[in-house]
Amino acid sequence: MKPAVLLAMILGSIAPAFGSEIVITSPDHARTFAYGEMISHQLYVDPTTDVLTARITFSNLPYVSDREPRVDEAFDFRFPGLHTDRINHRLLARPRHGEQIAVARLEGASACGWVDLAAGAKIYLLKEGGRVTAVLTATDRPRSGLRWLQMDDNWSLQNLLGDFFGRLRASRG
Repeated sequence: MKPAVLLAMILGSIAPAFGSEIVITSPDHARTFAYGEMISHQLYVDPTTDVLTARITFSNLPYVSDREPRVDEAFDFRFPGLHTDRINHRLLARPRHGEQIAVARLEGASACGWVDLAAGAKIYLLKEGGRVTAVLTATDRPRSGLRWLQMDDNWSLQNLLGDFFGRLRASRG
């Protein structure tokens, strides 16, 4: 993805500069279908490293045919630098200035619980020709709209309409 587009997307998605904000780019990258889609996502805290990890499954589902069978691929993207507030069941980030920002909520017991993004957090999956980069953004203010967004360099009608209707749904929600 072109640097200007990436910068505009991140800056445009973050709440106004009245509050604190963080951006964490996962050190992990994946290579998957150039024109596939994300079919599932989940967050978990790796019990051995205590690092927030997003497991994303991509599929060639939009292009399955008699000659092209369905293939799903799962990848993990780590977001280091967060720390756990076990009393309030949250994962927190420390911005350069300001108070800590809640990035995720921990629900249930650690062994069988789940992790959900906080009200001010979003995860972007940036795809460029099948190379995927995951970016976690969070602010200390709640943000509306979708929490998991896939952006790619495929300017097909399907992607343009999906982006338009996704934004339309978010503005009504």
